[in-house]
Amino acid sequence: MVIKEFQIRTIINENGGFLPFLFYGPNEGLIRDHIKKIKNNYLNNIDFEEVSLTGKGLDLNPGILETSANSISMFNDYKLIIIESLKDNHVLEIENLLLSAPNQTILIIKADNLKKASKLRKLFESNSKCYALACYEDDAKSMMRLIDNFMKENNILIDQDIKNYLMQTLSSDRMISFNELEKVSLFYYNADTTPNLEEIKNLLNDTSSNNLQKMNESVMYGNTVKSSNIISKLLSEGNNPISILRSLINYLKRLQKVKVEIKKGSNFDTAIKFLRPPLFWKDKDNFQQHCHRWPLSKIEENLSKLLDAEIECKTNSKLSSILCERSILTICHEGKQHFQN
Repeated sequence: MVIKEFQIRTIINENGGFLPFLFYGPNEGLIRDHIKKIKNNYLNNIDFEEVSLTGKGLDLNPGILETSANSISMFNDYKLIIIESLKDNHVLEIENLLLSAPNQTILIIKADNLKKASKLRKLFESNSKCYALACYEDDAKSMMRLIDNFMKENNILIDQDIKNYLMQTLSSDRMISFNELEKVSLFYYNADTTPNLEEIKNLLNDTSSNNLQKMNESVMYGNTVKSSNIISKLLSEGNNPISILRSLINYLKRLQKVKVEIKKGSNFDTAIKFLRPPLFWKDKDNFQQHCHRWPLSKIEENLSKLLDAEIECKTNSKLSSILCERSILTICHEGKQHFQN
């Protein structure tokens, strides 16, 4: 059965038997957040045993899953089994477990992206007693909800400028974003002062974010040397190549949106009002130059290339840094043509 995030609470509260969940998708932080909430919100007052298994472990020790699920502990009332790195050839073991698993057990299977043809995904989506939840990267809407809920829970009041800044700088990975917000919570815990933008920027160490913005602007201007230096610096600091690609992808998407609105008849100042989060005033001049010089067709063409590059980086992780730099600098060379005159 396909479920939404808000349904987890109801499912656990209303079903006391065996509960099998499949959490899958690219947002590993969101998957970890769901598991953390299950432990903290639903099992916090219960003595439970946690068992961690992997697909490789099932291969090396056939029967370990069924044994782990059906063994009875003298000291715990509940059991939480977490399995990761499963393959389609493990589906039969999961099916057998569904028939024999005892009550008071939660099974959580963690997985990356699963295609619709995946046997594991089909099993959980088609079985009314199983629960499948896709965990995709946070978009603007879910990011806004995360920020609002976090600030409300921690009784922190922030203005719209801070909220817009957080929307632009927080990661699409839920756990990374949550850790950054925790810094804000700890800093302003029992503080008499109201949060201000400069404090937040210093607190969250805005260096990487600034470098990504500089990279985006340099690439669109066609400044190859500067772009290459920034990319090398970002990679040396441990930034994920996919995150670097996504920064430029998001920049192109924002350019695309404004260009479309201008094509409909809006002027630039009106068109940028459609952007969410809003465009920072300090970035406006460069953004306007890029919007003026780059044709919409070229923006969309390169957006497609970057999305292909992201997929290639995921399938060739060892070459991801090279693939990232190569694809971005290819766009940079094109940017030089648009700014020759």
